[in-house]
Amino acid sequence: MINHKVIEQWLSRDVNNYDWAKQKSEGAWDRHFAKLKPPPDFNGAKLWLHQKASFGLLNELNRFIFHINMGGGKTLITLMFLRYKKQRGEKPRAIIFVPYLTSVETWVEENEKHTPDLRVVPLLGSTKDNLEALQQDADLFVICYQSAVAMLSAKGAGKWHLSPGLLATAFGNRFNFMVCDEIHKTKGRNTLTFDMCKWVSQRAKWAIGLTGTPFGKDLQDLWPQFYLIDFGETLGPNITLYREAFFNTKVNHWGGWEYTFRKPMMPQLHKMIKNRSIHYGLEEFYDMPPKKYVPVRLGLPQASISYAKISIANIKNALKGKDPHAYRIIENEYILLRQLASGFMTLKAEDNDKVHVKFDENPKLETLEGLVDQLPAGSKMVVFHHFVYTNHMISELLTKMKVKHARIWGGQRDPVGQLRLFKDTSDCRVLVINSKSGSSSLNLQGANYVVFFEQPDSPIDRQQAEARCWRPGQDKRVFIYDLLMVGTMDERIHFANKAGEDLLKQLLEGKVEL
Repeated sequence: MINHKVIEQWLSRDVNNYDWAKQKSEGAWDRHFAKLKPPPDFNGAKLWLHQKASFGLLNELNRFIFHINMGGGKTLITLMFLRYKKQRGEKPRAIIFVPYLTSVETWVEENEKHTPDLRVVPLLGSTKDNLEALQQDADLFVICYQSAVAMLSAKGAGKWHLSPGLLATAFGNRFNFMVCDEIHKTKGRNTLTFDMCKWVSQRAKWAIGLTGTPFGKDLQDLWPQFYLIDFGETLGPNITLYREAFFNTKVNHWGGWEYTFRKPMMPQLHKMIKNRSIHYGLEEFYDMPPKKYVPVRLGLPQASISYAKISIANIKNALKGKDPHAYRIIENEYILLRQLASGFMTLKAEDNDKVHVKFDENPKLETLEGLVDQLPAGSKMVVFHHFVYTNHMISELLTKMKVKHARIWGGQRDPVGQLRLFKDTSDCRVLVINSKSGSSSLNLQGANYVVFFEQPDSPIDRQQAEARCWRPGQDKRVFIYDLLMVGTMDERIHFANKAGEDLLKQLLEGKVEL
């Protein structure tokens, strides 16, 4: 326990607030830039007012987090700042961490469009290929978090006869400029992703965090993000201080610690995070076309109901403490209930291989078929799903319908090629994409129909998935369809996401009545 007087002193300290940057006019920022030596050259790009304010702040502070809504041009701000540092002769060498392989393509595209004089190296190969590519002379390297972690793991290090620590140090020493795109993906402070970013950040002069959705269900996720940028200046040098200041602590249903944010502390938290961040909502910089939500409620087929009843009974028994493996049982049954709402279930065969059982009656697929069939000329559709097998089911349907489509999921060998197929081919009208793989850093405003075949796991993934299409550059009304099986986990996850709650956590603690 930390002394309460120490916590009070920490909470009452003076912190910075950069909202004044929002009050400066465009002319004032232009005059400010004109006084810099040399004045920044934006290469003909027309920056919005919030982008100029962000550039100005970054130029003064070097390490900052931008909470700018999706489509607000965070990538452009970063590229222009990197270009300006090079213009000043400061020799920046940047590593850009992104959430997915498809996000690498977004940075390459934006660089070609706005700052073609910067040399970018996309790191899309194997660990060996990526390590070799890092030896090239370039201004920025773009790699997804998972690939970078693999490169610095014991397995990757072994190929190069280096310990993971030495390889991480060598990797970190190559860069003086770090960007964490969708920085909320680094939320686990005990993860290799967080450790890797920390190694690089400790050696970098410039560090930038980018996200439109800094937190979802758990406000603890803010601490790692800010620590990577300011090493505790904003939210404390360790998570214990942050937790004791803002959270109530108790032992949960399973004997572990549970931290619940104290809601009256929200104004204090908002005040504190302004010390090293600024927030811009979509309405502050762009007049968006309308979007329309269309919930489609469907009945669960009788064939699925019998399996659902068995799953519910298993969960109730596990909650009563009749099985020592209750946590795993509940989690497995939760997954099964989600699958049943999509018309299939996954079983283990005798050889431990997974077998997918697809039901003949599937109202979701039938509804999707109708939506695709009625897709207006000149429109495109993005279909988000959760399970890998769902991607295959939907692709089978579209192939049967003779509808050209692209597919992206975790196991896709060429996600970048599939993304280009959808964006660049006029007759490729549907993109089927996993909501985890496709909720971040993709520009899909060429599509104005969005279908959630299955609900994303979290409010952040949901918000970001919508923002792939409903973002600046979209000039059509956006229609968002939710295919919901009434009375199922499917529907409950939908409402839990709207409320910012974690349904699985509530289920494990017995707070959800089945």
